[in-house]
Amino acid sequence: MKHIVSFSGGKDSTLMLLLMIEKNMPIDDIIFADTGMEFQELYDYIERIEGIIGRKVTRLKPKKTWDELFFATKKKGNNIGQINAFPLTMACIMTDRLKRKPIQEYYRSIKTDFTVYIGIARNEPKRYERLKPNEKAPLYEWGIDENYVIQELKRRGLHNPLYDTFDRLGCYTCPNMNLKELRLMRKRYPAEWAKLMWYGEQAEKYATRRRFAEFKPGWTVAELEKRFQLEELQKELQFYETSLT
Repeated sequence: MKHIVSFSGGKDSTLMLLLMIEKNMPIDDIIFADTGMEFQELYDYIERIEGIIGRKVTRLKPKKTWDELFFATKKKGNNIGQINAFPLTMACIMTDRLKRKPIQEYYRSIKTDFTVYIGIARNEPKRYERLKPNEKAPLYEWGIDENYVIQELKRRGLHNPLYDTFDRLGCYTCPNMNLKELRLMRKRYPAEWAKLMWYGEQAEKYATRRRFAEFKPGWTVAELEKRFQLEELQKELQFYETSLT
């Protein structure tokens, strides 16, 4: 029997991993599905956790990169020749190809029974109910909720700074980020925002119709940039007007 920790670098899986080690629970491997499009802070955080626990996290790599999927052209249907560009649905094809498939391929490579440990807090009963027979959620079973997870990681000095900007972790090209998160990303992560802008330019360049130019429904990356610029200008004008009164 193999015991595998599914580790994302997020708060739940991080505390779960630390507590499992402290409780001397068996761990044969710790896996992280690396999309290649994560924020650098996440990679730095994972390296920090590796240093604390004294062991390496296994990086699972997809067979195709984000760029290969983004620029791949459609072979059938009504949009033959059009590049995929950004996914616009919650069931993101990028998540499936860059995360789920490498994980499933890793599981298929195991030649014995195995148990996977997943970070699910007590206040996520629906996720817990969907667990497969060989999946366990120690945090849930220990009665640990999200609030405790956050406070405990802060107490240990292990708060992931990405949570100061984002509600959930993901690729910096994720269209599921809300406008608040995108505003903060633009301000706090200019390098990643610049890369997102470049992908937005490519999407517009190769788009055969509006839908393929968009990053989020109704918005291209360039349009979001203009919106945020206007919002900043309005704040500056309001500040200026207030200072004159």
